[in-house]
Amino acid sequence: MKDRKEEEAAFHDRVRDDRVEQRWSPEAETATQDNPLWSNFKYYAIERKSLDFYRNWLTTNVKNKKVLDFGCGNGEESIFVAKAGGFPTGIDISETAVSNSRKQALASGVDEQTTFALADGESLQFANDTFDLAMEYGVLHHIDLDKAMAEIARVLKPSGKMICTEALGHNPIIHLYRKLTPTIRTEWEVDHILRKKQFKIFDKYFGKIEMRFFHLATLAAVPFRRIPFVFRPLLRTLESVDALLLSLPWVKWQAWQTVFILSDPKKH
Repeated sequence: MKDRKEEEAAFHDRVRDDRVEQRWSPEAETATQDNPLWSNFKYYAIERKSLDFYRNWLTTNVKNKKVLDFGCGNGEESIFVAKAGGFPTGIDISETAVSNSRKQALASGVDEQTTFALADGESLQFANDTFDLAMEYGVLHHIDLDKAMAEIARVLKPSGKMICTEALGHNPIIHLYRKLTPTIRTEWEVDHILRKKQFKIFDKYFGKIEMRFFHLATLAAVPFRRIPFVFRPLLRTLESVDALLLSLPWVKWQAWQTVFILSDPKKH
């Protein structure tokens, strides 16, 4: 593999561990607070709306479907899909991630329903039209987007769809934070957080894209995440503020995250 891919693989080998649950919780944050590579973990305390949308879509669509988990991490989304009746194949560039995913699937009782493999997402070793669906969470800014999307469109069936959750790169305050914390991400990652221009690449390989925008005002709730009687009502209130703010065309691109659905894959 090229140096860039070797750096990505080594980085994700370092940050992966074998916790069953990677989502934010006070207990999980305590377990990772001494690891500087997880210093941004606290921000995921407010991701409820985007995660609910993502997982509700999966629950509705994956039953009896072959699903590509593109960049499977520790396998939690593949396990979720398997429990919802789908048949996921998880791939990752990190050997540690693949090993962890297999362990978690076995512990969750879905190991016979899941497959995990070490793979290069820019050169997939699957036949054309293999998968009904694909999914990814925070992976696309780690790769050469043009090469990867061509491969994903190729291995999806003509009726296939892909759901993606990604950070956005337009908010100057959020992006300054990324620049000031270079040790918790790779150099490639910092420079390839998605912006509007990257979405033109999706247009090359998919006929339709549906976007939702999440998390702007809600970031203000992060400092209160360990105080449940403050955090929960504050988060609900700020989610209502976001519903208004992120409906505005000139504000929505300042969000932290977007969840989008790609459909009508174009075969090149």
